[in-house]
Amino acid sequence: MAISNEARAALLNLLGSLQQNLTNTTTNVLNTTTTATTEILDTTTAATTEILNTTTTATTNLLNNALINLLRLRLLPNLSTLRNDLTNRLNQTVQLSTEYETLSGVLLAVLSDYVVLAESDGTMHFVNLSKIETVASL
Repeated sequence: MAISNEARAALLNLLGSLQQNLTNTTTNVLNTTTTATTEILDTTTAATTEILNTTTTATTNLLNNALINLLRLRLLPNLSTLRNDLTNRLNQTVQLSTEYETLSGVLLAVLSDYVVLAESDGTMHFVNLSKIETVASL
């Protein structure tokens, strides 16, 4: 079957348009996919960075707290040793230092986890053994 030159030209023109539309559609799909992939990667990178920063901060805080607790245990006197020392000073005037204050008075009692100290004006102090940093006789 023979086809005329006009029909052949129209058919070639149609194939050229179809090829151009296919190229444009493929380019649009590729551009859209690239943009979507870039957005996903950016979002994932931001989320991963935030998780890493949060994890790093939490780990640093945990390590700092562990170090502080270890130093406290190493620097504070053993409680049983402290309790024995204070028991030997019962009914004597002593000075107890804590992180926040220094107290002076007569040591009235040494119990399992605290001591009772009476100042000269009658004020009573109940001091937790684990908070005592230094003890001195007066």
